[in-house]
Amino acid sequence: MRRPISLLVVASLALLGAVVAGPPAAVAADPLTGRLVDSTGSHPPVVGATVRLRKVKGGDPGAVVDTDTTDGKGKFELDAGPGADDEYFVQVVPGTYQGGFVGDGYVQATAADAMTYGPHAAVGKVLANPAFIQGRIVDSRSRRPVRGVRVTARSANDLGQVEGADTTDKQGRFRINRLECEDDCYLRVNGEPKGYEVGYRACNAGVVPEWGDACASPIGRIGKVRLDRS
Repeated sequence: MRRPISLLVVASLALLGAVVAGPPAAVAADPLTGRLVDSTGSHPPVVGATVRLRKVKGGDPGAVVDTDTTDGKGKFELDAGPGADDEYFVQVVPGTYQGGFVGDGYVQATAADAMTYGPHAAVGKVLANPAFIQGRIVDSRSRRPVRGVRVTARSANDLGQVEGADTTDKQGRFRINRLECEDDCYLRVNGEPKGYEVGYRACNAGVVPEWGDACASPIGRIGKVRLDRS
């Protein structure tokens, strides 16, 4: 006949199980979330951008707590860890898009213009400025692409300072990267080696000889620039 287990044995086994199991695992905080999109055009998602969560230290960005890369929809998630209750900056690392710190729905150039967030915040949609200007140079009459034309981006504050440059390919395409301008980049087009004019992109997407008659180029994708033969 099987004897019943005594209450003392049952209690001992329960105590042993508690010792083996240990304390309950800490539950991670809900991540801080957001979505990074292009500030121009129809606001397509910014894919593959590096986003960091940085603890606020003395009012400035401190240590990096977590890092994520935006997915195909521009979404990111940053986890401050279990039990976090500090304030944080959200930093966008410069790349294809201009870097900075998130605040008021934009990637601001400096942390001084940004906002801080709690560890569970839903930041929502954040607009980022492209760090490039891309377009196509075409013949103003035939509309055919013009290859081998040098295009430079210059600041309105210092026209002698070239911010970036590229030469058009066989499709007339150019792309100038690593720009920090927003509304003060002017494009200078040198078509002389190909028998075309030299000048600055105008408001009507043509080319004018003098900077004073030109228009600042928008950042991002600007479409076609029409070039006359000299």
